[in-house]
Amino acid sequence: MTLLELKNISVHYGRIQAISDMSFSVEEGEIVSLIGQMVPARPPP
Repeated sequence: MTLLELKNISVHYGRIQAISDMSFSVEEGEIVSLIGQMVPARPPP
């Protein structure tokens, strides 16, 4: 049984394309981890 399914996801930050046409699904009983660069939403004060 599919618990989560994403199809054709694209993410842009201004003119920068962070994700292009990504798809994946998570089945019942699976353990999934997404690893990527952590980018702060704003610069520290």
